[in-house]
Amino acid sequence: MLRYALPLVLAISCPVLFACPDHEKEYDGKLQVTTLKAQGVTDDGNLMRYPKTKKPLVKMLRISTPAGTETGWHYHPYPGYGFVIVGTMEVTMKDGQKNRYEAGEAIYEVVNTAHNGRCISKTPCDLIVTFTGVENEPVTVMLPEKK
Repeated sequence: MLRYALPLVLAISCPVLFACPDHEKEYDGKLQVTTLKAQGVTDDGNLMRYPKTKKPLVKMLRISTPAGTETGWHYHPYPGYGFVIVGTMEVTMKDGQKNRYEAGEAIYEVVNTAHNGRCISKTPCDLIVTFTGVENEPVTVMLPEKK
């Protein structure tokens, strides 16, 4: 019976802990929770939406971009959420808007909007990105280079 008590307590208390306004305070001296970013829109201001599907797939990627290198123009058909581990990434949208992300900052990827990332730091840019996509469908669609 006791072996089921801790999971039950965690299942009941964790949603309360992380939903509380003071969830960033230290928890019992063992756990520190820090909100990196919380918003209901992507970084171009569009509402976040998750596709209705019977086969969701969450994909987590580590992306390493050498200094001075670009990702190439692409778009994401599904929501993605990133975190810059090291480096500085500059993302240019199709309308010319630019967003800059430094190490330690979170990214809410734009959805169905063409954009190009460029590592503008002297060191490589490393990011962790999690996409909430659909099984057997790409989370990134590369666009042909313009000539």
